[in-house]
Amino acid sequence: MDKVSFLQEKSAFHMKYPEQSDLSFYRWFTQQHPDEAIGWYHLGQAREAQGDTRQALAAYRQSLFAKQGPYYDEARDAYQKLLREQSRQGWRNRARLLLASLAFLYAQFVFSPGPLQDGAPAASAQPQAVPASAPAPVQPHVEVIAVPATLSPKELQSQVRRYVEARRPALAQPYTVLVVPEVPGSPLFTPLLFYQPKQVLGVLQYNPVSRAVISQRWFGSPASFDAEAALAAARGDLAVEQQTLQHVLTLRNALYRYYQQKGTLPASLADLAGSYPGNYLPQVPLPPKRLLLKSYPYHPHAFQSESAWASLRDVLPLPGYPEPLSPLAPLQVRLSQKSHTLQLVSGTHLVRSYPAAIGKNDSTPEGYYTILQKINKPRGHDNIYGTRGLVFQGNGYAIHGTNHPESIGTSVSLGCVRLFNAAVEELYTFVSLGTEFIISNAPVPAQPWSNPALFILPAGPEEETPNVIYTWLH
Repeated sequence: MDKVSFLQEKSAFHMKYPEQSDLSFYRWFTQQHPDEAIGWYHLGQAREAQGDTRQALAAYRQSLFAKQGPYYDEARDAYQKLLREQSRQGWRNRARLLLASLAFLYAQFVFSPGPLQDGAPAASAQPQAVPASAPAPVQPHVEVIAVPATLSPKELQSQVRRYVEARRPALAQPYTVLVVPEVPGSPLFTPLLFYQPKQVLGVLQYNPVSRAVISQRWFGSPASFDAEAALAAARGDLAVEQQTLQHVLTLRNALYRYYQQKGTLPASLADLAGSYPGNYLPQVPLPPKRLLLKSYPYHPHAFQSESAWASLRDVLPLPGYPEPLSPLAPLQVRLSQKSHTLQLVSGTHLVRSYPAAIGKNDSTPEGYYTILQKINKPRGHDNIYGTRGLVFQGNGYAIHGTNHPESIGTSVSLGCVRLFNAAVEELYTFVSLGTEFIISNAPVPAQPWSNPALFILPAGPEEETPNVIYTWLH
């Protein structure tokens, strides 16, 4: 529903019920149109104007279950802004208590004998210049694109040529395009950033400056990506690029969620890898050796709160590679109950896809959640929770591993989401505290997605809770 239709409904409501308030209309509208974000947004605004933060958050949160449409993005921004304001208010309250305590202590000692500070002149608090680190050398760029299965060899080569001529990345050196068979459910002629090819129809090297094809090879039948000798260089280049993209996406998401919860960025990337319960990440990933960097560059001074996610491109730049043509977005975890599939996505990019076990009798709750806790080696009888746990609701719901791998792909739990242990360890690596988790009963088909090599950062004992025995809805 567009804004004009919404206002027409509002006008008709007040003509019929002139004694009713705008708030009454918003409540009525959300009951009649629960899948329209515009109603939930305005209900949240009205609740917030009344000072009812709890009800405002509930309305904004409900809008995130709605379909994409007018005010969907505004509702999401309002939700995150109100969460940050709550966090800042908590810090302000604690700061006032601290200042009051300090004032009391100062009053006790201000008249005591002896100076409160030595007579040496205070050192000038000049900010120290941070030496600029050398940029990473430009790396060989590789794009993986899927093409329709119905194209003839001549049509295929012609359309791939048109693709490289029309979609040139911001590069001044040649790059490689790997052409793979169609991946059902994924876009055609669009870079698949986190897809591991199994078969390849052709490989092409293109110079975007001269707009010339440097080399190309087309296979009469799909060639094995892992075994074909002609693809050796592309295999190595793609692996390093995917690894770098995964590192940067994981760090940007952790920084974004940290900001959402605390209202500021951490002083250093190392602050993201804290002990439980502040363990946004198990570790800070190190750049691949090929980049010749000791650590990923971090420039918190470049952050802009009014464009929080977009400015993270400057805060933590992608070294050695062009930013994706379709921009990265904050990570989301999505569970399709119908297909027993859990996906990790970044905007339009599918990052990972895993088979999952869910609750029997619809006991896995549909809705919008966030990751509240991350636990390494969660304790339970007989290791029923596997090697990692990610709590998304405080009354016993978690994504966790399992000691019954044969249950994956079925509806057998009491409400929790089970993954293979290797999968939950990888998800635990990618996903920070505060990352969104959406559970939907929509009939989304399982994609035949091919995940790249496992990306797992080891979790340490500081992320364990050895004295807690969990009773999740396993």
